[in-house]
Amino acid sequence: MIRWALFLVLASALVAYSYWLYLRVELSVPWGKALAAARGVALVVVLALLFDLRLPASGAGGSAGRWVLLDASLSMGARSSDGTSAWEAASQRAADLEDDGWLVVTFGSEGDAPGVEGPAEPVETSTLLAPALHRAAEAGVRSVRVLSDLRLEDQVAVRAALASLPLDVAFERSGGAVVNAGVSGLDVPDLVRPEGSVTAEVEVHASGGDSLTVRVFEEELPVAQLRVPAPSPGLRARVQVDLPTPVATGRVRYSASVAVDGDGFPSDDGFVHYASVGHQEGALVLVSLRPDWEPRYLLPVLQEVTGLPALGYLRVGPDTFVPMGRALDRGAPLDAASVRRAADDAALLVLHGLDARADAWARALASRPVRRILAPADAEGAMLAGISTGEPEEGEWYASADVPTSPVAGALSGLGLQALPPLSGVLLPDDPARVRGALLVQLRGAGSPEAAIHLEDRGDGRAAVVLASGLWRWAAREDGREAYRRVWSGVAGWLLADQTASASEVRPASWVVARGEPVAWSVPADTVPRRLIVTSADSASGPADSVVVDTVVSSGPVSTGVLPPGPYRYRVVSEGGDTLGEGRFDVAAATAEMTPVPEEPAPADGASATGAAAEASGVPLRTRPWPYLLVIVLLCGEWIGRRRSGLR
Repeated sequence: MIRWALFLVLASALVAYSYWLYLRVELSVPWGKALAAARGVALVVVLALLFDLRLPASGAGGSAGRWVLLDASLSMGARSSDGTSAWEAASQRAADLEDDGWLVVTFGSEGDAPGVEGPAEPVETSTLLAPALHRAAEAGVRSVRVLSDLRLEDQVAVRAALASLPLDVAFERSGGAVVNAGVSGLDVPDLVRPEGSVTAEVEVHASGGDSLTVRVFEEELPVAQLRVPAPSPGLRARVQVDLPTPVATGRVRYSASVAVDGDGFPSDDGFVHYASVGHQEGALVLVSLRPDWEPRYLLPVLQEVTGLPALGYLRVGPDTFVPMGRALDRGAPLDAASVRRAADDAALLVLHGLDARADAWARALASRPVRRILAPADAEGAMLAGISTGEPEEGEWYASADVPTSPVAGALSGLGLQALPPLSGVLLPDDPARVRGALLVQLRGAGSPEAAIHLEDRGDGRAAVVLASGLWRWAAREDGREAYRRVWSGVAGWLLADQTASASEVRPASWVVARGEPVAWSVPADTVPRRLIVTSADSASGPADSVVVDTVVSSGPVSTGVLPPGPYRYRVVSEGGDTLGEGRFDVAAATAEMTPVPEEPAPADGASATGAAAEASGVPLRTRPWPYLLVIVLLCGEWIGRRRSGLR
């Protein structure tokens, strides 16, 4: 009552102000009273919106003022020991209520619009009731009946909604007790070197049963099995599983499954994960084609300043690379294909010793659209790095005391650069104007300044090109280690700050896509059209079954929509028909729908939903379009009337 009294007082004041303005303050015009009325009505409508006034319920959503909220989440399909599911009972109950004049609206991840026919079976991957309750309140509904198994994921939000919304809510639980066990997650760490054992972590949940059987598969081959106690309902348990050395290298598909007697919900029995064997995704990768002392000092410094896991490879033969590190940890030599896979998945790539003898795959690495540090060894290597230079100029090149303006200038300020050991083998650019020097050197400390490190922000990602050799001498001296660290700290920080680096090839943004989520793709930003073909498969290693996506992609993020759970293969084809890349990914079937314990929510803080319903009912004025249109029309009409009357 006080709220209505305050609204009437303020509305009267706004109308009185409008008439006082036109009849007492403004010049007298023939349309003065009409203009005052237009402004007064517009202000009153705005005030009504601010007060959140409600209209009597009407229309499809509120003719009866009664909604049935039918849970359409996947957990409703779980079968109890008698073979029945909650969905069957709830659907029949909803049909009976619909015959009595109730409006049936399904909910789950998102609720269907009123009047839209719901799904024939439960398909939603989550159970969120609070948004559906808010929609009912917005539509002016007074009574709501919730038909669900009550495995609600937003219990706190539902309790708050029951306490605040003007709804009379009743809950009807459907379905009986369900025995279930499921896998909530699987994590298999990347194995940098294809040797030694792997410890996987499997997260399981259960309701009913005393123990579970957990199995882990590498590709289609079973590699581990153990029996573990079942966690309490509503809780999850993490199980450590020791796995043998992977048979293959590259991206290996692991899957975990769990079994319990009488399982009534098989959808969550498995989980898939892809692990990289032979390298680590998202790492700092250094590839040295002409090994010298630089990689030994550079890799540990970059690892320290970036915090990334570091992998280093030194070339010792035409197709042979030795991993960097302690002798006991190095492992067996690798071939070029394994090194390239690591470079393709790197977050930061360092390519050292690029020269005229580099083979095709090494040349291709220099143009990969990733954050990269390129250290060419001769003029042709510099050309591959994107800069035209002459052959290396020998001599003693001392760092200049003048720090040029660049993104790393702050890291170099205050250093005694001239006291550091000289560099050598400087590559002088043919066009110095296009070089953005971050560190300058001078021949014998007195010549013209030349760039030792060039920073370039390219369209496919940032690159730092090292045009001088011998920086490792700084790190070899006690008084030069800080300067060496600060130089590479500034360069690495600038590179990693790049948010525009595109993918090096067309690939899924995630190797395992959550159920119900669209499949997103990373595409290089070169605008070259490519044909993307996605096929489903009966098994992860089996032959392709049918084409589910056949589209042309060019650049930027691409989505191919929601796909059913299962393994898939993809192939990227050029306009000429050549295969540019191929691989596989999974759409997960797992869901956490059965994790929450069935529980009927109560209003928070002991508030009464029925009491809230008695305070207010009807459709909120702010949910209707006509008040906003009315305000716009009245204000525009007033403005036109003022101009035609000669008022400003």
